[in-house]
Amino acid sequence: MRKTQIFIVVGFLLSISQLIFAQGNRIQYNNQDLFLSGVNLAWMSFANDIGPGQTNFAIFADFFLAIHDSGGNAVRWWLHTNGSSSPEFNSNSYVIDPGQGTIQDLKTILDIAWEREVGVILCLWSFDMLRKSNSSTLIQRNTLLLSDTNYTRAYINNCLIPMVDSLKRHPAIIAWEIFNEPEGMSNEFGWSDINHVPMSSIQRFVNLCAGAIHRTDTSALVTNGTWSFKALTDIQISASMQKVSAEQRKLQAAQLIDRYNFTLSVEEVSQYLDRLAVQANYNYYRDDRLISAGGDPDGTLDFYCVHYYVGTGPSPFRNSASAWGITKPIVVAEFHTTDTDGVPKQYLYPTLYSNGYAGALAWSWTDNAVSQKSDMLNALRFMWNNYRSAVDVNGISGEWPRVTLTSPTNDAKFNSGAEITIEATASDPDGEVIAVEFFISDTIKIGVDSTVPYSFIWSGMIDGNYSLTAIAKDNIGNKRKSNIVKIQIGAPPFFRYEAERATRSGTGMSVKFSAVASSNYFVDVATNAAGTTITWTFTNVFAAGNYDLIFGYNLYYDSPKGQFINVNGSRIGELMFDGVKQTWLEKKMNVPLILGSNSVQMEMSWGWMYVDYLDVPREVVTSVMDEKQIPLYFSLEQNYPNPFNPNTVISYHLPARLPAGQASQAGLSVISNVTLCVYDILGREVATLVNEVQPAGSYSIKWDASKFASGVYFYKIQAGTFSQVKKMLLIR
Repeated sequence: MRKTQIFIVVGFLLSISQLIFAQGNRIQYNNQDLFLSGVNLAWMSFANDIGPGQTNFAIFADFFLAIHDSGGNAVRWWLHTNGSSSPEFNSNSYVIDPGQGTIQDLKTILDIAWEREVGVILCLWSFDMLRKSNSSTLIQRNTLLLSDTNYTRAYINNCLIPMVDSLKRHPAIIAWEIFNEPEGMSNEFGWSDINHVPMSSIQRFVNLCAGAIHRTDTSALVTNGTWSFKALTDIQISASMQKVSAEQRKLQAAQLIDRYNFTLSVEEVSQYLDRLAVQANYNYYRDDRLISAGGDPDGTLDFYCVHYYVGTGPSPFRNSASAWGITKPIVVAEFHTTDTDGVPKQYLYPTLYSNGYAGALAWSWTDNAVSQKSDMLNALRFMWNNYRSAVDVNGISGEWPRVTLTSPTNDAKFNSGAEITIEATASDPDGEVIAVEFFISDTIKIGVDSTVPYSFIWSGMIDGNYSLTAIAKDNIGNKRKSNIVKIQIGAPPFFRYEAERATRSGTGMSVKFSAVASSNYFVDVATNAAGTTITWTFTNVFAAGNYDLIFGYNLYYDSPKGQFINVNGSRIGELMFDGVKQTWLEKKMNVPLILGSNSVQMEMSWGWMYVDYLDVPREVVTSVMDEKQIPLYFSLEQNYPNPFNPNTVISYHLPARLPAGQASQAGLSVISNVTLCVYDILGREVATLVNEVQPAGSYSIKWDASKFASGVYFYKIQAGTFSQVKKMLLIR
């Protein structure tokens, strides 16, 4: 069909939409009859969004605000997923509680969603619970959970009911969803890289969980995420209507492999889809069938969620909601935002709206192999702009303010001690901005302004790299964070990784002493033999990104010398070390680092030079050395973070013995006692952090300055005759 014909058809469908919705095919939420217009999250960290461990609530806040800003009203979010983080099981595979932090994490994230006028469908479990790549322990306890009523009831009594009871009537909860696509782990429909149980076990689990939810919170809605209409309707769709070419089937299979993380081949998935096309339809989730499976009269679904990917069954874009013979509302809760069944991607949401469905939730915010975030947000904006009365969640918080940092510019550099003017523009569509707050590192507030133009003069900062943000607050308490601006003040501090302490491979290298080299030692590379390398490893990078690293060197033999630089096993390029011969120099290179452990390797191409150290920016890593290594020299590190509020960490290093030749120059002696004290600007001692005899090693001590006033402080270490002082800044 040509696009012009499609637009005519879509226009006609839109014109009758009000008649269709007069039949009540919407979802009750916030005391409204709403068309759910939203997206699948479905997770920030697969199976690990709630429960033990730290949760990054800020990233959830940004996500929900993006949905709000585009006019979306609903998000589908996965909770236990495969059971690897929550709930908590005992050694006998019984669920004993929701898991440490689970309920509080849920409440906090739901509060964030509600503040942004977005409702949430909470999906408990996914077919991933029986994925063959899971551990045997995980598979065993999940199989029992599904197939043995005793284990099911332990989950319901010790986890599900406590969660529902703690969160009942929370305004952000649209519904509880029992499963994501349980058919994938069923005998009747299941995939070959997933273990299987009968659909009757899945029906029983749905029935028992739904009944428990309904009794615990009588206002709660319950649904289930069904993989295809083939498991949701008794209406038969002829196989000829679903017939596709071999080439189309391969494309469908490739998309499904991406969506489901299959280990199956394209051919295996294609064959599965061919078998599925001729399989009879059957509604496993009809009220009487669920009650028959589990015996709980309260265990029925309030509305249906169905997923559709081309090739997985009959299409909601080609068939109206009334075609399935179902009396309950139907939300199309997963689909790709790509041209589908002759409908351009920009018309997918209004087509489902016009076809009488109760909602449209695209797949997925964190899985962009096919769907793109921009297309999802554009779809939400289309629904908001054209059908606002059907998607607008009323009476929550109104519009959110807008704010942009306009000065300084990103990557601006300033001299040490400079006064920096930070400026922002801010507005509010339905109210007024009452204040703009300025921050560094997102958490340390450095200033505030309540009048236009919003600005703040910042001074007295220690040299370093800083990330600036602003937050605008409106008259009803809504807040929005600005763009991030990164700046550099003076010469930023670095962590130094000495070459003589790095891992060396090959011959022709030796460690030598120099009074002017860093830590008095360096590596003499007197070779260009293949396979000669120096490798530095650090295990604590804060965040993935590109960073400037600095190599210290001396062109003792000749200038220039080019050497290969490899990062995490991949060659970044050849770095040309040039400059005046027999002079200690530095060379900068921008390299990509990943979160966590990284290795940076210099592989000798030209060889024949002195290598002194690798400097890594202070904001990248938390510690200068592996705790298992014994330091070769005394050192006191700059505290981190700095500036700080109210906690900071101070690290220092004590050597086991003095390197040959160092004692006579540094005047050092054997360690007798170690003291680490903090002083105020007047030189008064305000805290003693360490006062004891300590063996050689690397140490870190946290200082909690919550009882101290803002300002500059000094900290001093005394270890034998070694003494060093550094400055730090507390901002409250």
